[in-house]
Amino acid sequence: MSVLHERIGSSALYQTESGHAPEDSARVAARRAAGHAEHVDDFDMRHLRYFLTVVRAGTVSAAAQELRISQPSLSQQIKRLESRVGASLFIRSSRGVELTASGRAFLREIQSIPGQLRSAIAAAAPTPRVWPVGVCGGVPTEVLAEVQNGLAGEQADGAARAGTELRMRHVGAADQPELLHHGELAFGIVRLPVTTPGLVGAVVWDEPLGVVMRPDHRLAARPGLTWDDLATQRLLWYDEGCAPGYAETIPAQLAALGWRAELHPVDDQQALFVHTLQTACDLVALRPRLAVQGETQLHWRPLPTSAAPRERLAVTALAGGRAARVLAQVAERQGWPFLA
Repeated sequence: MSVLHERIGSSALYQTESGHAPEDSARVAARRAAGHAEHVDDFDMRHLRYFLTVVRAGTVSAAAQELRISQPSLSQQIKRLESRVGASLFIRSSRGVELTASGRAFLREIQSIPGQLRSAIAAAAPTPRVWPVGVCGGVPTEVLAEVQNGLAGEQADGAARAGTELRMRHVGAADQPELLHHGELAFGIVRLPVTTPGLVGAVVWDEPLGVVMRPDHRLAARPGLTWDDLATQRLLWYDEGCAPGYAETIPAQLAALGWRAELHPVDDQQALFVHTLQTACDLVALRPRLAVQGETQLHWRPLPTSAAPRERLAVTALAGGRAARVLAQVAERQGWPFLA
């Protein structure tokens, strides 16, 4: 019996296929009094989703924020799950949570269930009403509009689907592959390169990078920047969690061009990015010109090269799935380079 079959099977079927007679009523009553689950029917997908989110987030508070429920409520639900499993799943500390040996065993067996269930639903009802889309930080509105126009209303046979919408939300690039594999996202928007195997992508944005600084920066009025000018500056840059692959690739390209920048990591939230640039006189950043166009608090200058590194944003999907087929067809129609 598959894990998914076991998850959604009836208690009667579960007992019959186990080959054992039901427990006597006294033992059943004792286990229920202790809060332990008797059958898979005693679990629901909400508890598994809560468990997986806490594992991924590393803390109950971060998971509660992602799930949009209160921290006390999530803690109560996790305790209820542990009670039903009959084992502690997490070790709690001031630094967050870690899986116990039982927790690791539980994760190993259930982590594929959400994706399996979504695949089953997709097979039975191949017309989704909503495509969930993860968006990494700093994506220009023009890119979101391009993705919206390309994907909304598109299905695998190319025909329009009335009522289908994209539901976009901020998801860090490092978290998107796992959510794509679990089926919690249909698509993700990230910076290339993507190092996670098993994904396909379509490039929707490809622009050269330039230097971004505050308007009163001492380099802002220079007729042209040089590598020597930039050597005196720290580079406000993504950490690996914000932009895996891209965070390493671009500094390496800059070093080859002559600028071994001292990196100053920052979160990918736009407000924090702008604020940090405003507070230091030896700090610059790299962005495409169109990405900061209209930002009066920022000044853009071209890099001193005709071969500037480029920012490429792509829509990604899990290879072999329905979303990947849709993405391939949309990419062909829209002229987006497709990366298999």
